[in-house]
Amino acid sequence: MSRIVAGRFDRSIDADAALEALKREGFSPAEVDAFYVSPPGQNAMSALGGDAPHSSEGSRKAGKGAAIGAALGLAAGLIIGSLIGAHAVVLACGLGALVGAFAGAMATVRGGLRSHASVEHPVEGRGGRMIAVCVDRAGTEPVAVNILRSYNAREVGRAEGVWRNGSWRDFDPREPLATV
Repeated sequence: MSRIVAGRFDRSIDADAALEALKREGFSPAEVDAFYVSPPGQNAMSALGGDAPHSSEGSRKAGKGAAIGAALGLAAGLIIGSLIGAHAVVLACGLGALVGAFAGAMATVRGGLRSHASVEHPVEGRGGRMIAVCVDRAGTEPVAVNILRSYNAREVGRAEGVWRNGSWRDFDPREPLATV
């Protein structure tokens, strides 16, 4: 396993400048990898698409909320439909359950907490251009961190991974970087 320092960039011009600065500081092309990270949910990490097989950390309770909302909406639809007339009961129940399920799911969805994140229920950062630097050589980690930060990288962090032929082979966008 190699030690890796990485940062995400909002602007390509900043990432290009950071790559040039890394080259000037003596990092070889085999030690630097630049690639694009898609926005959350668009990395196709699961068989059905998306990034998580079940849900993200912030939507973990959405199914339960939708079920409760659907039951309440169904009950409301039953009451309203029976007041209107027998022919409207089925339509009112269906519409009430649909609206209730949506409202229940939306009421339970929230921003995910990084402290509760896992690979099954991730909290992903925004997409953008990523620069990863292999810092196995002694003394290179602080240099790489300073360069990434000075060129406006966000979420600068460290990780351990498989580095081979100039690229980070086991990068997973769902795994948060350790704070530097």
